[in-house]
Amino acid sequence: LAALVAAWVSTSSTPVVAMPLAALVAAFFAFEGCVGMYFPSIGTLRSKYVPDSHRSVIMNLFGIPLNVLVVSVFLSIKKLGVCGALSVSTG
Repeated sequence: LAALVAAWVSTSSTPVVAMPLAALVAAFFAFEGCVGMYFPSIGTLRSKYVPDSHRSVIMNLFGIPLNVLVVSVFLSIKKLGVCGALSVSTG
């Protein structure tokens, strides 16, 4: 969510209205609550469905596309610019 907001702010031509502090803190706590529930849930599902003997290989194979994306964006940052790099990184 934060990456989407950052990409929208960087590509938006309209001025951004400042959020009240209470709303910003509430959004932060909601985000942290979601992340706090997500990672233990994924860990539980991973331990249930991915065998221990193959877990490290499978997790490393899933990380390869992300690493390729990061390196390609980093190498082409001069062509993309900040807005383009944020657009690629947010999907």
